[in-house]
Amino acid sequence: MDEINSPTDEQAALIRITLEGRKMNYPDRYDQENLLNLHKAKMSLEQAIDLLNR
Repeated sequence: MDEINSPTDEQAALIRITLEGRKMNYPDRYDQENLLNLHKAKMSLEQAIDLLNR
C-alpha cells in the first residue's frame, strides 16, 4: 500500500473524468484505463485491510 501512494492532482482529475464517463483518445486512453484500474485496486485493498483490522 505504501508503494501506491495517493494520486497526484492531475491523476485525481483524470480518475474523476473517467468516472464521469469521459474518455481520452487512443493511445492516451490506455494510460487512463490503467490509472483507473490501479485506483480501483487500491480502494479494494484499503477496504480489505480495514475489514481485517476490525
